[in-house]
Amino acid sequence: MVSESMLQPVPLEVDATGVRLRVWDYGGDGSPLLFCHCAGTLGRIWDPVIDRLSVHARILAMDLRGHGDSDKPQGAQHYHWDCFGADVLAVVERLGLGDGAMAVGHSGGAVAVTLAQLARPGLFRRIALIDAILATDAFFPPLNPMAEIARRRKGHFDSRDAVRARLGGKFPFSTWTGESFEVYVVHGFTELPDGSVELKCPGSTEAHLYGSWSTEPVLRRMGELNVPVLLVTGEQSYMLSYVREQHRETPGSRLEILEKAGHFIPQEQPKETAALLGAWFA
Repeated sequence: MVSESMLQPVPLEVDATGVRLRVWDYGGDGSPLLFCHCAGTLGRIWDPVIDRLSVHARILAMDLRGHGDSDKPQGAQHYHWDCFGADVLAVVERLGLGDGAMAVGHSGGAVAVTLAQLARPGLFRRIALIDAILATDAFFPPLNPMAEIARRRKGHFDSRDAVRARLGGKFPFSTWTGESFEVYVVHGFTELPDGSVELKCPGSTEAHLYGSWSTEPVLRRMGELNVPVLLVTGEQSYMLSYVREQHRETPGSRLEILEKAGHFIPQEQPKETAALLGAWFA
């Protein structure tokens, strides 16, 4: 097990209408390829995928608002789906990534990529959506139990070893590769002066995302994307039927269903994820 990722991306800052966003620039030549993570994690969670990625591109990964080293504004109004889509749009525009940019998003990050593309047609010329939370109204109960679980999540630990001991055997981390979990432990927590560590994405912040409104209106607009779209899900994912619906809503899209994979596909199968993305963005 590695102690930390061998990758050393350059940290950049983007001002998205008053919210400071952290973007990690991994370098590389070619068209920009922007990675957007799932709720509760951060841009560096993509390290095991990016480390295996064979593609001619400039690789970047962003910390969505409330996550990683990006600002964490207070109040649920700052965590509507539209806010995340606007953040993706701001990163592309402020960094001058241009018309040739491409993007990949996982879970909530895939919603953000979709919203940015719908808001600015032509923003990306090619996208990949991994288990996007684009579903019918029935998927979004008025009181989402995942929001309550997030609010109760322990955010402070005596050390990173304490994080490993407490979370390593618990779902969903028990389904991740050891490398993916270690990247989360190393980069997903801030070390405090007394040596203890604190979760970079507070449970209360993550809960706002789970309490956001339904994405069915976005699902029904996927036919407007008008760019090549790769849709990825796992045969054991709770999003499987919804990703099939996304495929039906998106003419010309390509659907890939990974065996033995659940919702956390990039963390469970980084090698297979990198191979899919490398072929798609080649």
